Formats: sequence, C-alpha cells, structure tokens
Amino acid sequence: MGWFSWALASMILMGLGNLGMKAAGHRGLNPAAVLLWVVLGEVPLALAYWLWRGRPAGSPAGTAWALAAGIFTAAALVCVNESFFRGAKTAIAIGVMNANFILVAILAFVLFREHLQPSKLVGLAATLSGLWLMAR
Repeated sequence: MGWFSWALASMILMGLGNLGMKAAGHRGLNPAAVLLWVVLGEVPLALAYWLWRGRPAGSPAGTAWALAAGIFTAAALVCVNESFFRGAKTAIAIGVMNANFILVAILAFVLFREHLQPSKLVGLAATLSGLWLMAR
C-alpha cells in the first residue's frame, strides 16, 4: 500500500473514532471517561505496531517529539470531547479540529522547508471558507 492509501485509511479510521467518541457521550459517558477509554483502546494497538516494526528505540530527540505529540493529541481529544459535552455538532467540531492541517502546513513550511505551492494555499483558503460556512 502506498502513502496515499495509508493516509486515506487513517482518515476513515479517525472519522470512525471521532464518531465513536460522540456516540459514547450520547450513551452517558462524560468527557473524561471517553478519553480514558479511547487511550486504553489505543495502547494495545500501539504496542502491537511497535512490536511489528521491530521494537525501534529511536533517538532521545525523536522520543521527546513523539511524547510531546502524544500530549498534544490527548489535549486535543480533551478539547473535542468537551465541545461534544457542551453541545457541539459532531461534523462541525471535528471539521474544526481536523483543520489542524492548516497549522501543520504552515509550520512544516517554517520548520522543515516543505513547499507551499499556490495551489496548496488556495486549498487552505478553501478549507477556511468551508469551515466558516459550516459554522454558520
């Protein structure tokens, strides 16, 4: 499977995961319980993936970045679960959360010198416009 197939699979799986978090809240779990069960569900798969890839240790700097990414991801899930708990419509809250790629694209340009072609800038602007329309 090429990179795009993996990325598409991640979109579908993350969408199902986000829908599952909203459904858990609808069935009586408070946001803290939802996050706890989400994280507990992630651990076995993360461990299996780590074992499958040969138990890579990695560099201290890489490990620090990965731990920071985990903290940011957990904090994002706290925020989105709180938005669900406070009445957010699922598609809008998840659309806003997943628009994080705008920040990623800008920071990847600054930190990693990845190129932002004009077509990508148009796509970013279209995304922001779409979010504005969805939130109205």
